[in-house]
Amino acid sequence: MGKINVLQPGVFNMISAGEVVERPASVVKELVENAIDAGATEISVSVEEGGIRRITVSDNGTGIREEDLPTAFLPHATSKLKEISDLDTISTLGFRGEALPSIASVSQVTMISRADGSDRAHLIRLEGGKITEKREDSRAKGTSVTVENLFFNTPARLKFLKKASAEQGYIADAVEKIVLANPSLRVSLASEKGVLLSHSGGDLADAIASVYPGLDISRFVKAERTSSSGVVVRGYVSQVDNTAPTRSRQTVIVNGRVVENDTVSAAVDKAYRDFLVKRTYPMYVLDILVPFEEVDVNVHPAKAEVRFRNKNAVFGAVFRAVEDAIKTSFGEEKYGFAPRPDDGTPSYPARYEQTALDTAALYDADATPTPYGDVFSEEPATHRDVAFDISSLRMHGGTRSGAHRNASDSAVGLFRPTDISRSDEAFILASTQNDDEDLANSLSNKFRIFDGAVVGQVFDTYLIVERASTVYIIDQHAAHERILYDKLSQSLSEEYSQSLLIPHKLRLSGEEAEYLEKMMPALNSMGFFIEKKTGSFVVYAVPAPVVRMDINRFLAELFSHMQDDAELKLVDLVKENVCRDACRAAIKGDEHLTKRQIEYVLSNFLDKNGDLPQKCPHGRPAVVALTKRDFEKMFLRIV
Repeated sequence: MGKINVLQPGVFNMISAGEVVERPASVVKELVENAIDAGATEISVSVEEGGIRRITVSDNGTGIREEDLPTAFLPHATSKLKEISDLDTISTLGFRGEALPSIASVSQVTMISRADGSDRAHLIRLEGGKITEKREDSRAKGTSVTVENLFFNTPARLKFLKKASAEQGYIADAVEKIVLANPSLRVSLASEKGVLLSHSGGDLADAIASVYPGLDISRFVKAERTSSSGVVVRGYVSQVDNTAPTRSRQTVIVNGRVVENDTVSAAVDKAYRDFLVKRTYPMYVLDILVPFEEVDVNVHPAKAEVRFRNKNAVFGAVFRAVEDAIKTSFGEEKYGFAPRPDDGTPSYPARYEQTALDTAALYDADATPTPYGDVFSEEPATHRDVAFDISSLRMHGGTRSGAHRNASDSAVGLFRPTDISRSDEAFILASTQNDDEDLANSLSNKFRIFDGAVVGQVFDTYLIVERASTVYIIDQHAAHERILYDKLSQSLSEEYSQSLLIPHKLRLSGEEAEYLEKMMPALNSMGFFIEKKTGSFVVYAVPAPVVRMDINRFLAELFSHMQDDAELKLVDLVKENVCRDACRAAIKGDEHLTKRQIEYVLSNFLDKNGDLPQKCPHGRPAVVALTKRDFEKMFLRIV
């Protein structure tokens, strides 16, 4: 007798149930998706004991005809597919014909359905996958499915379920995702203790409000983009200061199906990378439409994952949609200080349009900047170890310690507008310590480029500025660090390469090697010299800004762009080093400044549009704005 057996239908249904029916939430998901495929506009879900005791899903869809009811519970019976080629253009949520037979094999199922055009409903009941009853029944057009005693015949699976409250939480999560993916549907979820979720239909913003009633939708930004490759991205992403401690409020929808996808997640993470602090995560709901022939939905037993034929196209579309949305959220007037053209205030002279944060100011004024040390070394160059000397802003007794310095001893002012002479600088610094009103006014008239008023400094760290009906609290280190970072990023150049004393051999995975080979022309144009050898790549030279990086860190930064089809820039590869340099050079906290020094510093914090940065490069807030209304609400002057 041979050793190879052909499994009986009851056995492979049980095996399939282990893949498709993980817990009660899996049953709810499959039944609700069947209702959506049937054209339902209203779906109600009710559960008892977290769905372990009972699950009922009712809809007003097209229903199932009497003769099709038994067939619906046969393995691989489906109305969604006929030919294998149909998989290339599948648009329904279900298509394998596994859900109903799998559910029926591990529970007691009752289905009542009245098909469109039929004058009566019919009932079918199964237990452990076997039909126990068929008869006529009554109900309106549509289908109701009741699943009772889940896993009653598989006690090993039953004992692995969590307590009822936890399983009910998983069901709520599944229904919430379905509501977000189908905002126009009317969906309700109830338990024996009452209604858990009720959505009466609407657009995506309405769905978000129904699913997350505690969230302020006004703190989300609309994302929308259509790429040249036909990928459409729509949805909402949270503002950079509106984050969550986990990824639980991140929803990705592809062609109407809620999925998990690393390509999309990586694209969103990259768009937010410069704005979030560690262990905080953006919230978003992204609805992505991809041509059906460009996406494979048949890669996961529960259809929870998809595979894109062109990952780069999807990555690029999502990244740019989210990046544009984030930039849109920064377009608020409350962070601007520059005089507005229509307010009657003359604009400041053109010679002050460029801030003083030029790269050369990080080094000795008379020396040629050579800021790079040993190749692929973590050790910074010696002259970069010296922190920026803020004493140039503290002449004539301005420090808390009472130290005095002469103008000739001070470093070139990092905040100094590029065309202000040394005599002008001395005048500024001397004036900031003089209480003479005329001299102070002269200073303001000559150098002040914002139309706010300095209130002062608190804790020697935070600058307080008032403008119109808004008070701005500015972290002097975070704001300055961001300006320095942006300036350094713009000044990066790959004008020359530095040869490695010992060429570095790279051994990469297949995917990494494919990407590096594709990027070699672009990398070599930046100043790299990389050659492909048998089974490896050899790096002979790198551009100057890269030589201070550790090779493993450099490779990690390079391959983080693997899915992006945008042009790779040098600043992308040395971002971490630039960020560290900006942090070291920026004005620190616990540094006392006088009111006039603050005005001078603030004038150079502003960009050419007169705006302050909202975030430092590490994602910490740089500016907090409080309106007069905010103050009045805090003191209960208004309610």
